[in-house]
Amino acid sequence: MTTIGGSNFLKHPVALMTGATLALAMALPAHADNANEPSVTVGGGLGVGPLYEGSSHYAAFPSLKLKAVLPTQEWGTFSAAFPEGLRWDLPGLSPFGFALLIGYDQGRKERIHTLDGRDDYLRGMGNLDSTALVGAEAYWTLPAGRLFVRGLRSSDNRNYGGERLGKTAYLEAGFATAYALSSTLTLDSTLYGTWSNENDMMARFGVTAQQAARTQFEEYHPGGGMRDVTLKLGLTWQWQPQIALEGGVKTYALVSDARNSPLTGEKVGAGAYLNALYSF
Repeated sequence: MTTIGGSNFLKHPVALMTGATLALAMALPAHADNANEPSVTVGGGLGVGPLYEGSSHYAAFPSLKLKAVLPTQEWGTFSAAFPEGLRWDLPGLSPFGFALLIGYDQGRKERIHTLDGRDDYLRGMGNLDSTALVGAEAYWTLPAGRLFVRGLRSSDNRNYGGERLGKTAYLEAGFATAYALSSTLTLDSTLYGTWSNENDMMARFGVTAQQAARTQFEEYHPGGGMRDVTLKLGLTWQWQPQIALEGGVKTYALVSDARNSPLTGEKVGAGAYLNALYSF
């Protein structure tokens, strides 16, 4: 069995997050009636979007959702979710809040798997290895929604295209709301901007000399700075007490050096998803 302190944890973050979600789910009561009680949600569906941020190639991907939430009186709230990761919201700070985060960056394959097979647009770029992410979030809960700032950094030094990138890091800041349209319909929205350090920008939008020699892309070394502005809209229909349908869209606009990357086919992109959920 792996532990947080062991090296295997950092090498297999997906297995740890999925396992933590399932373990927390099995430890919770069978049913929750409100947000202040433990809850478990499982589900899946279909998503459609660009192969990567900035890509002009779109494809369909399977969607999987697992989430377990355990509120406590003395220790705050523990959450485990896939694909988001692990989260610990510390207690006693309302209306302000602070959470410790462990996430996951799946990296990027030069041959990207889709429901139709594999897309070879990035062939020759090589693979960017996945890595665990560690970070924190500070937030302020208001009557209209929640202001937040979160930062995440890779746990490992990363290599891509024959170059050592070091640790990638990014910061997101924005505003999230949830509005009940009726007793069964809820509209969620999140608007945020993302800042990336130079290593993260290189991992997402850069082209090394080695990659330029193997592909049709010109060599490109972006600097750190603002990466994008993103808007997410989601609608959840509570069909039955334990069954819900959720769908939504995500649209982004690239800014700064991300707009000028040879990998950027479209400076503005969007995706959509539809999931069926079961809560207990």
